Amino acid sequence: MSDLSVLERIHFRDILREARYGALADAEGFQQMCVAVEALGKRLNPDAIGLGKCRGVLKSLLAKADLLSDQGEIYGTGRRFDALFTALKDARNDIAHTGAYARHVAADAVDLSLLFEGALMNMRITVQDFMVATPIAIQPWHSVGHARQLMLLNSFSYLPMWDGENWCLLSDMAVAKYLRPDWPAKSKISKTIEAARADGLMLTTVQPVDVQDLVTDLLKDSELPGLWVVVQKRFPSGHLAGVLSPFELM
Repeated sequence: MSDLSVLERIHFRDILREARYGALADAEGFQQMCVAVEALGKRLNPDAIGLGKCRGVLKSLLAKADLLSDQGEIYGTGRRFDALFTALKDARNDIAHTGAYARHVAADAVDLSLLFEGALMNMRITVQDFMVATPIAIQPWHSVGHARQLMLLNSFSYLPMWDGENWCLLSDMAVAKYLRPDWPAKSKISKTIEAARADGLMLTTVQPVDVQDLVTDLLKDSELPGLWVVVQKRFPSGHLAGVLSPFELM
């Protein structure tokens, strides 16, 4: 089995994560998960033809990360890797990808993806290894309505914003507290974030972390933010390198 570089591990983690999000949004789109898993398998074994032939190297990846028992059982779940993988492989060639069947297969695919993501990141320790490198941020001139829409469409709890001097977080709770008492709050929704802030919209100033910080050090703090804003030392303070939530560290 070929060794993966740090950048390769992050790359395959990201495509698996993207496919997992897609399967969660639309169960019938779980084929993207199959493609992502097969791509990882073929990188580990370039001679593999088809998803089924990737089973051995993928199982070895999990075993090396100490995620499987000697009997092939996934620790903490009571499920067997071979059973999950076979279900995914068989479903890929089945045309009946609809309804309850698709949801069941998608759930298995998500479980497998989480396993592979964990194995790929098993030896990674820095913020850069786990962060979302394509973050969505807001600007002071954006409207409150725009920020609200981003939160609702993407299920975000926080949005980062550079106010010219500091990094801030706008929370879904802050938006709700600002808008709901006057709902439909048409005048408030149309205000810029900057104007709304002066009018009572709460934004929390946060200390950014660096891409090379250790995630274990972040978790030692007594007061943890809901979202870490990530920067890089060689870039200006207002350059957003990524964001990191506790979700990525679980």
